[in-house]
Formats: sequence, structure tokens, C-alpha cells
Amino acid sequence: MPVVVVVDSSLSMCRYALEAGEVKVTRLQLAEDCAVKILDHVTSKFKLEHIAALSISSEVNLLCDFTRDYVALKTGLRNINVGDKADFCALTEYLNQFVVKTWGRMQPCPVLIITDGGIMSNKKLKLQEGNTLFEFPCKLHFLCVKSFQCLKNCGSYDLFQEAIKKNNESGSIIPLYELTQIDTSISAVVSASVVKFLNKEMKNFEATLSCGNLSSRVSIFPTPEEHKSPSSALKTKLYSIDDELKIVGFLNISDVRNPPVLSRHLLLPVNPVETEQASLVPSFSVVLHGSLKMENKVALVKLSSEWYGIVYSWADSKTKSNLVLSILPVGLNSIPWLGNFNHLAPASFLPANPSGKKSAVPSFPVQSKRFTKRSYSQPTVAWTRATGLQTDVQKILRSAKKLPEKSHVFYKDLNRLRRAALSFGFHGLLDGISSLLERECTLLPGTAHPEATLQLSHAARELKSTINKGHEHTIEPLKTDFK
Repeated sequence: MPVVVVVDSSLSMCRYALEAGEVKVTRLQLAEDCAVKILDHVTSKFKLEHIAALSISSEVNLLCDFTRDYVALKTGLRNINVGDKADFCALTEYLNQFVVKTWGRMQPCPVLIITDGGIMSNKKLKLQEGNTLFEFPCKLHFLCVKSFQCLKNCGSYDLFQEAIKKNNESGSIIPLYELTQIDTSISAVVSASVVKFLNKEMKNFEATLSCGNLSSRVSIFPTPEEHKSPSSALKTKLYSIDDELKIVGFLNISDVRNPPVLSRHLLLPVNPVETEQASLVPSFSVVLHGSLKMENKVALVKLSSEWYGIVYSWADSKTKSNLVLSILPVGLNSIPWLGNFNHLAPASFLPANPSGKKSAVPSFPVQSKRFTKRSYSQPTVAWTRATGLQTDVQKILRSAKKLPEKSHVFYKDLNRLRRAALSFGFHGLLDGISSLLERECTLLPGTAHPEATLQLSHAARELKSTINKGHEHTIEPLKTDFK
């Protein structure tokens, strides 16, 4: 996941860290050293990671955009200009636009703020009461070039706690040095504190991937988060991934399809020997990767009690592919069309067909006879297959060509599809349907009723403008005076 490093460049950062020391160093110099230490750690441990560097005073300055170029990041950090008073609200507003524009609202992105505590303002924090600070999943860490006692005395510690509370209690406050440690170099104390923080919060997650008697150590990147179960009975329990990932079976990709997932991670083999001899050591993860790629299958992996994931081969180009772990929501029914994971068994356990012929009915998705009709005839919308979605879209287009006689059916199916798309978070579908209706409007024959053009234009416009109005909103037909 990407990382944002923010350095407080307000005027107070020009003060000396400790007035009593013989070698005087400013807080800003310590902050720059901390930022470089963070870059060294991330680039050595997470070579695929993107990092952005910012400085904050009354305005936010972009030192370096998201990149893997260590030299460019280091150059940007060495060119920080001191400003006036830091504005934390301006930083949150900037990050919401900056991160969402690059990575979207679903990508976790930790934010590391190196400050002396003067970045917070009690008056401005109250203006954000009732709202979360960020529009994306974020861990907010305050690395303070002050001691804990100084932060408490000036009130910054309480303000930091309030900010973390508004960030869904996700983050930490790290005082980088204590006044009792004057006998040691202040730079050495701060550097040791930063290393301790990085080893705790930004470390590689390693686990054993096993299948029967075969196993190998793998590194999961990025580090998976803890999650709660969506089930009301298990809502209070926090689940974390075990040290051993057990493969319990294999499924066809066509059976699993596209289930909802919490996050996706790369599975990288951990070599127990030196790099020169790594190619000579057999690795189960390499064998698994090749097998899944050739057989077009996925491996169902048990992550913890009542928590599963799927492992598969994913290619980002024609020549390069990776072993990927998709973490499913906590629970035994996280893929509804497969049923309860505890009820799955090898295909050889299925009863044989008495006629000896191969059954034409697929084993998945698991359905009752009540839901064997087309999706537009079901009480609920189920787009487990592409044909269901295509049928719904085609039905709307057929009704559109028969306007205004089929206005009732057209708007009924349109609102039904809109509610389903919003429920699934499929906002792109609404934009696509809107474009289709606009195209149908231009393809109407000259003999078409004038009201048909008006209704199609109205429906296309309403689909785009009402995306944020919720499921309860209903698109009504356009009132016209045609007789």
C-alpha cells in the first residue's frame, strides 16, 4: 500500500530540540532525518511500494508525488521551505483529494506526520466533529520530536488523541525522545525511536503456506489487517490471520467467479538460504503458482477460524504473473453461491449419475429451484453470471424502442436495475446504461413518436444525476403534453 510522509515546516520547527545540549540541532533537521530513515526502511523492506512526501505550514507543499524513485524523494525532503503556522485541516483536505485521485477510496494509505505538536488546533478540530478525517482507509501516525511530558503540558497529546479518535481510532502517537536521555546524542535517540516504530508498524508479514505434507514460507504484501465479522453474532470479535495458511481444496475459476473481497495481497516466497543458492532450493509456492496457472484453478485457503481466502495466479502482462491472495469477508458463507465452506467436499464424493451420462447442470452456483428463472423474474437481482446482467440490460433496451407505449415497463425495469447497481456498488453500470440510452435516442427512426426522444433523454440524464440520492429515490417518467 502507498505511504504518505508529511513533515511539519512551521516556524516552531526551527527551534532547537534541546537548549541544554552542546551540539544544537533544530527540530526540522531531526524531522528531515526521520523522513530519510522512513524512506530507507520502506525502500529496503517494501521495494514495490510508492511513497509521497509533503510539507505542511499554512499551505500544503508537494515535495514529491507518489514514486519509487528514492533519489527524487530524498531531494524533495532536503528542499523544505519554512513557513508560518501549520494548518492540520488544510492537510486533511489536501490528502483527501491527493490520495483519492491517485488510488481511489478503497486503497489503504498510512499517513506519517513528523511534527513538534504545533500542527493541531482545538478550534479547527471542533469544526470536523461528527465526520471522519479521511475518505480512504488510513492509519494516522504522529511522530513527535518532543518528549511525552512536553506533549502533555502543551495540550498537543490530547488533540492528537482526538484526531485519531475521529480517524476510527486508527493510528498512534510516538514521542521520539525523552528528557531523561540527554546523556545520549539526541539524533541517536530519535533515530532509535523511529526504527522501533517502523519495526512495529511497517514490518513484513510472513506465514507458512501448506497443503498436506507440502509447505513453504511466504511473505504477504502488503501486511493484512485485522477484520471484524459482518455477522451480528460475531461482530465484537476481531480476527487476525494465523501463522499457517492451510489449503483445504481447489476450485475452478469459473465456479468462484468474482466474489467480494476485503483486500488483495502478493504471496512472495521467502528464501531460507542466500540469494546465490535460492534457485537450487525447491519451493512449494513456485509449484503451486505454476499448477494454478496451468489448470485455471484457485486454492481455497483457511486463514483463521471461520475466515477464508482464495489463492490464484494473476498476470499483469503476457510475460509476468504473480501468486495472489484475496481475503474474503469473515464468515463461512462469504461466497454465497458456494454455500457453507464447511459443507464443501471433494468432487469424487458426489453421487454418480445412474444413466452414466455427464450431468449438464453445473455444481455451482448452489441454487434452489425457486431461483432457476431469469434474473428479471426473480424477487431479487442476482448477477452471479454475465448472462443475468445482459438479460436485464437487453430488456430495458427492448422497452426503450417501444416508447411511449412501454413507459411503465421501461421505468420499472430501469429503477430496479438502478437499485441493484447501487447495492452492489456498480456505479459504472449506471454510466454505461445512460450512454446506451443516449445512443438509442440518436438511433430512433424518423417515424418514432416525439415523446420517445424526450423520455430517453430524461432517463439518461436522471441516471447520472441521481447516483448519490440513494436506493429510495425513484426515477419518474417525464410529464409531457402529447396526446
